[in-house]
Amino acid sequence: MMDRKEYERIPIPEELDEVVQGAINEGLSRRRRHGALSMLKRAGSIAAVLALCVVTMLNLSPAFASAACELPVVGGLCRVFLFREYHAQDEIKYIDAQIPQIENTGKTELEARVNLEIQKVVSACLEESEARARDYYDAFIQTGGDPGDFLPMGITVDYEIHHISPQYVSFTVREYETAFRVYNQYFYYNLDLDTGRDLTLRDWFGNDYRQIVADSMEQTIAGWSEERRAMLWDDLSLIDLISENTDFYLNQDGQAVVVIERYEAACGAAGQLEFVIEYAPAETASAAVPIYRQERLPAQ
Repeated sequence: MMDRKEYERIPIPEELDEVVQGAINEGLSRRRRHGALSMLKRAGSIAAVLALCVVTMLNLSPAFASAACELPVVGGLCRVFLFREYHAQDEIKYIDAQIPQIENTGKTELEARVNLEIQKVVSACLEESEARARDYYDAFIQTGGDPGDFLPMGITVDYEIHHISPQYVSFTVREYETAFRVYNQYFYYNLDLDTGRDLTLRDWFGNDYRQIVADSMEQTIAGWSEERRAMLWDDLSLIDLISENTDFYLNQDGQAVVVIERYEAACGAAGQLEFVIEYAPAETASAAVPIYRQERLPAQ
């Protein structure tokens, strides 16, 4: 394990600006990757094949997705969709934003609250990122840089649906920059559709949630390589990382995946850590339905 204090005393190299500039170049050259989601774990039944066909059509055809929401059976799946997509660019930045909303949960107040929160979060993130882009541009010019040589900072807003079932919806809204990875932000939404409340680790695992989560994390770490374990802080207390505010999401199998932010448990090279908690109380287990992204844009 590593000594956190010694790590924090490491001097920042003068070449940092070159590294940052390289990150911008990498971001500009990287094209958006559209990964196909695996919708079925087991094939073999007619029902599974039909479900795959429906979900495929929902992905490929916005018109079909819109019409499907009117169907009583398929409509129950239409809970997270692309509400707004826009792109903007000027001399200091380019923005690529995909903003989701939720609907058809049966809880009007829940939908209004979550959708408003998403709009506020995205607006605040974009405002902060644009301010950093302006500061970075100003610093570039003040240090003798040619405005024509400045590469705009990329700002991306996206979302990922992790789990949809009759009772739970779990998804992440994320915002990240090509220049400053330290400012990447993730916002986790875990919704209990029966109660209309945000789901917490205490709700999921009960009052002993901190010990349950810490024990599972310890088992996972025990299976890591020695090199990876060496990145952890030597004074690390797993149970102290866990609270009702700890980030997590539900995966497609209905398991809680706890997310430990960069630098909280290990040095920066370890990145953000995720732990699948190998414990699922029977009363909270539920079968997830195939996940898809419904392509519906707001009326102009």
